[in-house]
Amino acid sequence: MSASIQLRITEGSAKGKVFDFAAHDTFLLGRHPDCHVHLPEDSFVSRHHFILEVCPPQACVRDLGSRNGTYVNGRKVGGRKEGETPEEGARRAYPEVTLKHGDRIQVGDTALEVAVKQAIPAAAVPAAPPVPSFDELNPQQLADLLLKAAKKGKAPRLDIPGYEIEKELGRGGFGVVFRARRVSDGVPVAIKVLLPRVAVKPVEMEKFLREMTITAQLRHPNIVKLYDQGHCEGIPYFIMEYCEGGSLWDFIRQHGGKVPLETAKPIMLAALEGLAHAHQQGIVHRDLKPQNILLDRGVARISDFGLAKNFQQAGFSGLSITGNYAGTPLFMPREQLINFKHLKPASDVWSIAATFYFMLTGAFPYPFTKDRDPIDVILNEAIVPIEKRDKSIPRQLVSSLNSSLMVDQKRRAQSAENLLKELRSLKLA
Repeated sequence: MSASIQLRITEGSAKGKVFDFAAHDTFLLGRHPDCHVHLPEDSFVSRHHFILEVCPPQACVRDLGSRNGTYVNGRKVGGRKEGETPEEGARRAYPEVTLKHGDRIQVGDTALEVAVKQAIPAAAVPAAPPVPSFDELNPQQLADLLLKAAKKGKAPRLDIPGYEIEKELGRGGFGVVFRARRVSDGVPVAIKVLLPRVAVKPVEMEKFLREMTITAQLRHPNIVKLYDQGHCEGIPYFIMEYCEGGSLWDFIRQHGGKVPLETAKPIMLAALEGLAHAHQQGIVHRDLKPQNILLDRGVARISDFGLAKNFQQAGFSGLSITGNYAGTPLFMPREQLINFKHLKPASDVWSIAATFYFMLTGAFPYPFTKDRDPIDVILNEAIVPIEKRDKSIPRQLVSSLNSSLMVDQKRRAQSAENLLKELRSLKLA
């Protein structure tokens, strides 16, 4: 059977409840009604007390700046000292603990026990040896290793027949992108190399690549083409259309941190055209941000459709919200923390609206600060209306973007097509 994690509540008002996780997911405990374990009567418990992320067999619990802390095996994690404000308590970084089988979590009157069930191969079928895990290398170290090998002409871990690696274009939490050239005709391409955080068996890799073939069929002028895919010694790679203009993130930086509306207009409409096409095909991106909108000869194109979803569902990403490799979720809608596995097109609408907000103002919709856990901010703070960031943005556009960033998904545009129609009606073209 596959690896799984079970949480069993052994003490408190929710005693007897059991939560089973067979795939990447999140779990919240607190007094707020949107928590998976809702404890409104326990004064010890904060609104959102802790978040627990699972990616079987891995699990990590992170205290969200609670007043009283979270106890793991009797040891206090997080919590504020006497007389300390929430902001002062948050300055002590993100208190989190990697969990193992048999660990006990205590919050007020409620206790939870963690059970980790490891995968057991069928007795009649010898288990295929897993490919090496790259946990011992952070993304920068592995990217440097790959690039160094590529410069020597033939990389043992990045030997893709028919392509010559030229240089690194960028790197992120999941992987590295290289510019390469197709040997047969000299056409430039981009090769994205993903870095699994866990040991990956060949059968799991093949399943992951099969899932990606669905999104590879997307064809639209505002979507980056995926030409081919495969894996080399357990490292998956994707050969994509090369966009010489780089990412929207780089474009925004080149413009001093924000982009004038006249320049931003065609980018916004083009990105929505591509996203609307994907939504019409039933595909949700899940990871929209300026880094995933590329520019090619002035045309905006969205990249990496389905990549984050399939990589996470396959269990290759490790702990992407908590843990050592997690980044700040700057463009993540609130529901992605609460309903991690079941996102709809309206969640993409939030993320692309957040991207437009950032492009126009140079600020993020959430009131992030360096002294507070960003997950706590997402769960508990209201969005800053865009007109408070920049009063020069037209009123109709302000209304459209603010409504797309509402916490209540039902009050947003339900797909990119709906938001595209709104912006077109404002005569932004």
